[in-house]
Amino acid sequence: MEENQNLEKAQNSSNDAIFVRFKNEREEWSKKVSDMSNRLRDIYQIADLQTDLYSNRQIAADYTHALMANLTKINRIFREKKIERWEHYTRNYDLRMDKDPKELHIYVDIADIVERKDLVQNHLEFFRETIRTIDAMCYGIKHRIALEEYKRG
Repeated sequence: MEENQNLEKAQNSSNDAIFVRFKNEREEWSKKVSDMSNRLRDIYQIADLQTDLYSNRQIAADYTHALMANLTKINRIFREKKIERWEHYTRNYDLRMDKDPKELHIYVDIADIVERKDLVQNHLEFFRETIRTIDAMCYGIKHRIALEEYKRG
């Protein structure tokens, strides 16, 4: 019993560390995108901006794929633990339970895995949106140049 409590505390602190790491990464990338967006205003920075956009897009895409790989592993662990807990509550548990209470007990037992899965999924969605924003800025460069040419006559 004490071992389970220690394991749960370690997993919760691990999820807290992941939450803090992801929060810092989101703040960093939000600042990067904002800075690149502000640089779009100055026509003389367009060439450097275009290089930064494409390189940051590639970094974000690589990170997105790493997050997807981690999410796949977490989903596998989730399914394995769910099956293991189902077997436990079906065969080894003192009380006989119907499906709904059994499911509830299982989700309480694997709540840390579900939380980690949600954290990674939300972070993955953030990076997908970041890539879409960078793509929109890449597309916007063409219009920014056309606008500058129009202004110059």
